[in-house]
Amino acid sequence: MRKKIGTTKNVALILTVLAVALISLSFLGAVSWSANYPTSSVPPTQIVPVDIKPGLCPNPLEVSKRGVVLVAILGTDRLDVRQIRQDSVRLEEIPPEESSLQDVARPHQFYTWKSSGKKVKADFCSDKGPDGKLDLVLQFDKKDLLRVLGTVRAGDVRVVRISAWHMSGARLVGQDVVVIEK
Repeated sequence: MRKKIGTTKNVALILTVLAVALISLSFLGAVSWSANYPTSSVPPTQIVPVDIKPGLCPNPLEVSKRGVVLVAILGTDRLDVRQIRQDSVRLEEIPPEESSLQDVARPHQFYTWKSSGKKVKADFCSDKGPDGKLDLVLQFDKKDLLRVLGTVRAGDVRVVRISAWHMSGARLVGQDVVVIEK
């Protein structure tokens, strides 16, 4: 006859093993429990709210090759944009031409990361005005952005991504959508 091992003992054993593994990983630096990242040599990536063409929704991107595109990394209760390393900011692969600090917009409620451009809607943006929090407003050359986007057609909705580094060492990423206009 087989011995039946108690389910309670199995659950307790699994929980003990998991607890020991998490504690071990914490001491080895693979898991960080603090915003200061003292136990991790690789800080986490933080998703930040971004607004292309602050104050407009949808965000039109005219195909004419002249001009600049304004993009704001929006400050929040958890993100002080003055702590962003401005020399590290890239829209796709493009560095900004100019930057300023001002309050221009409030985050869209759905600024979470989408891994692909499929099923992205033109109204995944906000036209709400300032919210009392400082934003990092950046200017990018429009022809450089169009070059990076490649072939576009009128009415296309494209996800445009921004990345930067926080002074704490955390990687910052964000995205917004543009609607191509001829």
